[in-house]
Amino acid sequence: MRVRVLFFAVARDRAGVSTDTVEIEDGATVAALFARLAVMHPALKDVLPACRAAVDEAFAPHATQLADGQTVAVLPPVSGG
Repeated sequence: MRVRVLFFAVARDRAGVSTDTVEIEDGATVAALFARLAVMHPALKDVLPACRAAVDEAFAPHATQLADGQTVAVLPPVSGG
């Protein structure tokens, strides 16, 4: 199946792209997607453990099962002041 991945903030900087399309096995979870992203974009490896995911614009735990065609946003922690 294919999912669209959107990267934000430092995740975008580390991935070097703002969006990507990932082929992943049917029934994969957000956790499996994050593991695949760490292989595809090695600079993300140390950032992904702190990131949250939003699946089709709703926050989702890493155990969430994905479906073909969904969009997953990779959202690192944000600080400001």
